This record gives sequence, C-alpha cells and structure tokens, in this order.
Amino acid sequence: MNVRLLIAWLLLLIPTLLLGIGALRLLGSEEARRNDGVRQMALERVQAIADNLDLGVGEVEEGLMLTLRQFGGENAALLLDDWKRDNPLVRNVFVWERGGGLLFPDPVRPASDEEAQFVRRYLPLFAGQADWQAPVADLPAAPAVADGILAQRQELRSLARQAPAPAAEMSSASVSGLADASAPPGESGWLTWFADNQLHLLGWYRPAGSAQRIGVEIEMMALLSRLLAAFPAEADVAGTSALLDGAGAVFHQSGPLVITSATRPFASAVIPRLPHWQVVAYPAAAADGAASRFLLVTSLLVGTFVVAILLGGTLLLRQAFRERRDALQKTNFVASVSHELKTPLTTIRMYAELLDEGRVEVAEKRQRYLQTIVRESQRLTRLVNNILDFSRLEQGRREYAREQLDLVPVLHDLLDNQTVRLNEAGMRLRREIEPATAPLLGDRDAIEQIILNLLDNALKYAVNGGEVCVRLTADAAVWRLAVCDRGPGIPPAQRQKVFEKFHRIDDSLTARQQGAGLGLSIARQLAEGLGGQLNCFEQAGGGCCFELILHSGRLS
Repeated sequence: MNVRLLIAWLLLLIPTLLLGIGALRLLGSEEARRNDGVRQMALERVQAIADNLDLGVGEVEEGLMLTLRQFGGENAALLLDDWKRDNPLVRNVFVWERGGGLLFPDPVRPASDEEAQFVRRYLPLFAGQADWQAPVADLPAAPAVADGILAQRQELRSLARQAPAPAAEMSSASVSGLADASAPPGESGWLTWFADNQLHLLGWYRPAGSAQRIGVEIEMMALLSRLLAAFPAEADVAGTSALLDGAGAVFHQSGPLVITSATRPFASAVIPRLPHWQVVAYPAAAADGAASRFLLVTSLLVGTFVVAILLGGTLLLRQAFRERRDALQKTNFVASVSHELKTPLTTIRMYAELLDEGRVEVAEKRQRYLQTIVRESQRLTRLVNNILDFSRLEQGRREYAREQLDLVPVLHDLLDNQTVRLNEAGMRLRREIEPATAPLLGDRDAIEQIILNLLDNALKYAVNGGEVCVRLTADAAVWRLAVCDRGPGIPPAQRQKVFEKFHRIDDSLTARQQGAGLGLSIARQLAEGLGGQLNCFEQAGGGCCFELILHSGRLS
C-alpha cells in the first residue's frame, strides 16, 4: 500500500517539476514579448484618450462660441449673466471695451468673491498687457470614438450650445439685445490662461465693427467631469490610466495602482487644448526583475501543488466529517426545538378548548387551567427568547441596554415568579441574598435570561436533588450570583464543554430530557457580552453550581 502511494505521488510530482522547468524558460521570452505589446497598446490607448479629450474640449469651445455670438448690444451683460446662471459649463462672463476697459463685471465693486477673483485673475489681459489672440496650434485629426463616449460628447455639445432662454420667453428688452444672425461674423478666439498654478480657458467674441468684446470662462471642473467618459471604466491589460494636471498631480485614474511621485509612467500623450495636461499609463506590474519573480512564483506553485497532494485528501476527509457532524447537530436542534415548542402549545390549546367549550364548571378547576395556560405561555416565551438570543448572538447582532441596577429586588421579583413552577416540580427554592453594597451596570433582560436558563437547567437535570439555592454576594467591585443544585453533578472533563452550543452530556440522565443544548451556551455568551463570566464548579456535599460574575459600575 505504501509503495503504491509513493508511486502515485511520484507520478504526480515528476511531471509537475518538468512542467515547471519548461514554464520558466517559456515565461522569460513570453514576458518580454508581452511587455512590448502592453507598452504599445498602452501608448495607443492613452493617445486615443488624449485625442478624445482634446476633441471634446474643442466641441465645447465651439458650442459656447456659437451661443456667445448671439449676444451683443446694450443688454449683453444681462443676457450673459442669465446664461452663466443657467449653464453649468460657464463659470464667468464679461464685457470689455477698447478704451473703456472692463464693463462687466464691475472691477471696482464686484458682486461676489468669485467675480473679484475673476477680475484679479485676468487683470493683465483687461489692462491691455496681454494679447487677445493666442498662437494657432496644430490640432490632431478627429479619432474614432466609442458609442458611449460619442453620446457623452453630444451631451456636452448640446449643453455648450444651450442659450439662457427661448426668445419667446425673454422680455422685449432682452430680445433686442440678441445679435442679428445675418450680421458679419466678427472676430473671436480662445485663450489658455495660467493663474494661481491652474489652467483656465477663456473665450471671447468681438462683433464686426464693435469696440466691445464679450467673453466666457469655462468651468473646468464641470467640463472635465463630463469628459472623463473617455477613460475606461476599469483597468485593462495595459494597466492603470491617469489624467495628470499641469502640476503633474493625478486628477483622475482608472485602475488599482497607488500612484505616488516616485511612480513612473511607461506611456504618455499630451492634450493640445489643455497645455501641460497629459494622459499617462502605468504598467500592471514593473518589468524589472521579472524573470526572478516568475521563478519564485513558479516554484511556489509547484510546492503548493505537492503540498496540496499530501494534505488535500486529509483536509477533505476532515471537512466531510465536520459537515456531517454539523448537519446532524442542526437536524437534532430543529427536532428538539420543534418538540419543545409543540409540548406547551399542545397544553395551551387543550386547556383553552376545554374552557372555550364550557366543559369546566368548577371555578377552582377553571382557575387551575388558566394558571396552567399562563405557565405554559411563560415556558413558550422562554423557549422563543432562547432561540432569538441564539440567532442574535450567532450573527453578532445582540445589543445590550446598560443601566444602573439594584440586583437584589430584580432577583427577588424573578424568583417570586418562578417559585410556583419550582414547587410543582418538587424543588425547594432557598435564597441566600445579601443586601446590595455597590451599583451594577448591566442589561436587566440579559441577566434575567441567564438566571432563567440556569434554573431551567436545574429543573431538567437536578430535580431529584429536591433543592435549588440562589446565592448572591457583592462587594465594592464584583457581584457573584450562584445557582446551585443537589443533582448528580457534572464530571470535571465536561464542565467547560457544557457551555458549547448543541453539547449535551451523553448519559441516561440527559437522554431522558428534551433539549437542544443551547441554554448554558446562551447564558455564557450573554455573560461575556455584559463583561462578566459564567463558571461551573462542584458544590460541597454533592451537586454543582453555576456562578455568574459581574463587575460593579456606575453610569458616567
């Protein structure tokens, strides 16, 4: 058997090693070829993106200029101001006159901080210290674009050509300010302007025979945010693409690479209409030391494959046994819970039907039946609360409403409500409760649930002992609440396992009792959620004790 197993391992190991060695040699040449292809692909990609961005900027400039040519005359400032408010691509507008300087916005009393910054930004231009005509640049031919990018550019073009309002909706004074469409075209141009370490685009138009120039400044953020459709939605084989502003900072990127000042692109393309802005591409992984990394990766893969052969069978077998055990536990849990829920429901229904049919004529018997219904309803409530607490604890959704408690009256009230149930089961309740010496910061519902689960455990497995003792002691720092019985006790090896979910001690005592093995598990998790502990130890004279330890505290 061992020889056959060794031969099987060798038949898998030797071909794997040979394939790994051959793969190392192929990967070296393949990686070099791939790097060249990726670099060329990245260059073509960023050039296409840059061309699309440049073309998009040109279309916006064209659309804004067509709208700008509609304005002129004495109401130009009013129409331009309305246009600025209605069009998100327009940041500022102006009216300038040769010999008169800037007429709108008022350079002395600007209407807002934005207008004041606009006047300051273009002061050399408005003061005649800069030329209105920029040098003519060589623009690239329009590239082919994808449908999504074309639709985005069409939206930009429509938005750029949007007039502030239809002529029918304007006042007569505003309509008179529109330029005649049959008039000579006049003179116009676009300026790329650098101020405050940022790029700005300024367009102007001078009607034929006029000394005035009206103009518009583009809202760069609105323009760029709409043009970013030219970027791929996610990284491709070419790696990460990014748009760098004039300062070399990343304005937008697609891809997971964390770009720093030390990261160097391996392909770039400029955007003519956005001077100093460029589209760059970064490789998915650096090419330096590729051969050694591939050797390491291949070696790790071969080693992982060998280890997987050795351990895979063992892990799968263990997982199969674990899943079978979990499935069996869940099946038993569902069966046990169904039985425990069915018993009180059956009792409640039986007594309720007897009372409803009027078949119980003796008042004392009716009262006893009603008490039974109430008692079984309380039992059903405890079972449902346990199931809900188990679900919340498993999902980490159990919340604790902490408040300052005096545990002594809370404990007495709880035990008073349980006395009848304990007496009917044949158990005498003994209380050893000391007066409170310190406040307790805790969740009353959680503490009551812990105590009820401990009492239920005593009723199930220690009823033959005839007694259950609830002991409470407290000092300045710690509260200790113990529930002790005179039952058969719990073996030392089981005293920690009884707190595991679904665990039940396998003997004749537990076999006769219905249960899902959740009560003590829930009690310990609630105790730990309150910042306390729940321990199990042997009681002197026989039986066992469960002790809840909680720390004193005050609300701040």
